[in-house]
Amino acid sequence: MKKFLLTSAVIAFITFCIPTYAASDAKIISKDEAIKSALAAVDVEVLGIRHDEPDAQWDVFVKKGDKAYEVEINALTGEIVAAEEETLAEIQAELSGDLSHEGALGDVDK
Repeated sequence: MKKFLLTSAVIAFITFCIPTYAASDAKIISKDEAIKSALAAVDVEVLGIRHDEPDAQWDVFVKKGDKAYEVEINALTGEIVAAEEETLAEIQAELSGDLSHEGALGDVDK
Protein backbone atom coordinates (compact mmCIF):
# COMPACT_ATOMS: atom_id res chain seq x y z
CA MET A 1 0.00 0.00 0.00
CA LYS A 2 2.85 2.37 0.86
CA LYS A 3 4.45 1.65 -2.51
CA PHE A 4 1.15 2.43 -4.28
CA LEU A 5 0.77 5.75 -2.40
CA LEU A 6 4.39 6.70 -3.07
CA THR A 7 4.04 5.86 -6.78
CA SER A 8 0.79 7.84 -6.98
CA ALA A 9 2.41 10.82 -5.28
CA VAL A 10 5.39 10.73 -7.66
CA ILE A 11 3.11 10.46 -10.72
CA ALA A 12 0.95 13.34 -9.46
CA PHE A 13 4.05 15.45 -8.79
CA ILE A 14 5.47 14.81 -12.27
CA THR A 15 2.09 15.44 -13.89
CA PHE A 16 1.78 18.88 -12.28
CA CYS A 17 5.45 19.88 -12.63
CA ILE A 18 5.84 19.24 -16.37
CA PRO A 19 3.18 21.75 -17.50
CA THR A 20 4.49 24.30 -15.00
CA TYR A 21 8.04 23.85 -16.25
CA ALA A 22 6.91 24.14 -19.87
CA ALA A 23 4.96 27.31 -19.10
CA SER A 24 7.88 28.87 -17.23
CA ASP A 25 10.15 28.21 -20.21
CA ALA A 26 7.71 29.83 -22.67
CA LYS A 27 8.20 33.36 -23.96
CA ILE A 28 5.88 35.76 -22.17
CA ILE A 29 4.80 39.24 -23.19
CA SER A 30 6.56 42.26 -21.70
CA LYS A 31 5.13 44.47 -18.96
CA ASP A 32 4.63 47.22 -21.54
CA GLU A 33 2.63 44.86 -23.75
CA ALA A 34 0.53 43.79 -20.76
CA ILE A 35 -0.16 47.42 -19.87
CA LYS A 36 -1.07 48.20 -23.47
CA SER A 37 -3.49 45.25 -23.54
CA ALA A 38 -5.07 46.28 -20.24
CA LEU A 39 -5.58 49.85 -21.40
CA ALA A 40 -7.05 48.69 -24.70
CA ALA A 41 -9.50 46.51 -22.77
CA VAL A 42 -10.93 49.63 -21.13
CA ASP A 43 -10.71 51.67 -24.35
CA VAL A 44 -7.78 53.88 -23.31
CA GLU A 45 -5.08 54.73 -25.84
CA VAL A 46 -1.71 56.16 -24.80
CA LEU A 47 -0.94 59.05 -27.15
CA GLY A 48 2.51 59.75 -25.77
CA ILE A 49 4.71 60.27 -22.75
CA ARG A 50 7.48 62.70 -21.98
CA HIS A 51 9.72 63.52 -19.06
CA ASP A 52 9.00 67.03 -17.79
CA GLU A 53 12.40 67.77 -16.24
CA PRO A 54 11.58 71.21 -14.74
CA ASP A 55 8.74 69.66 -12.73
CA ALA A 56 10.45 66.26 -12.15
CA GLN A 57 7.43 64.43 -13.49
CA TRP A 58 6.19 62.25 -16.32
CA ASP A 59 3.47 63.70 -18.51
CA VAL A 60 1.36 60.85 -19.87
CA PHE A 61 -1.13 61.74 -22.60
CA VAL A 62 -4.09 59.39 -23.04
CA LYS A 63 -7.31 59.27 -25.00
CA LYS A 64 -10.56 57.60 -23.96
CA GLY A 65 -13.36 57.80 -26.47
CA ASP A 66 -13.42 61.32 -27.84
CA LYS A 67 -11.74 62.90 -24.79
CA ALA A 68 -8.01 63.37 -24.22
CA TYR A 69 -6.20 63.83 -20.93
CA GLU A 70 -2.79 64.73 -19.57
CA VAL A 71 -1.88 62.80 -16.43
CA GLU A 72 1.09 64.22 -14.55
CA ILE A 73 3.02 61.70 -12.44
CA ASN A 74 5.74 62.58 -9.94
CA ALA A 75 8.89 60.97 -11.37
CA LEU A 76 10.32 60.35 -7.91
CA THR A 77 7.32 58.95 -6.03
CA GLY A 78 4.96 57.73 -8.76
CA GLU A 79 2.09 59.74 -7.26
CA ILE A 80 -0.47 61.40 -9.52
CA VAL A 81 0.15 65.15 -9.44
CA ALA A 82 -2.73 66.15 -11.72
CA ALA A 83 -5.08 64.82 -14.36
CA GLU A 84 -6.69 67.28 -16.72
CA GLU A 85 -8.72 67.13 -19.89
CA GLU A 86 -6.97 68.69 -22.88
CA THR A 87 -7.65 69.03 -26.57
CA LEU A 88 -5.85 66.78 -29.02
CA ALA A 89 -4.25 69.93 -30.49
CA GLU A 90 -2.80 70.86 -27.07
CA ILE A 91 -1.47 67.35 -26.59
CA GLN A 92 0.12 67.27 -30.05
CA ALA A 93 1.70 70.68 -29.38
CA GLU A 94 3.12 69.50 -26.05
CA LEU A 95 4.44 66.24 -27.51
CA SER A 96 6.06 68.04 -30.46
CA GLY A 97 7.67 70.63 -28.18
CA ASP A 98 5.72 73.54 -29.70
CA LEU A 99 4.07 74.24 -26.35
CA SER A 100 6.03 74.47 -23.11
CA HIS A 101 5.48 72.25 -20.11
CA GLU A 102 3.59 75.19 -18.57
CA GLY A 103 1.43 75.72 -21.66
CA ALA A 104 2.93 79.11 -22.53
CA LEU A 105 3.14 79.84 -26.25
CA GLY A 106 6.61 80.93 -27.32
CA ASP A 107 8.21 79.24 -24.30
CA VAL A 108 8.89 75.98 -26.08
CA ASP A 109 10.68 72.85 -24.93
CA LYS A 110 12.81 72.58 -28.09
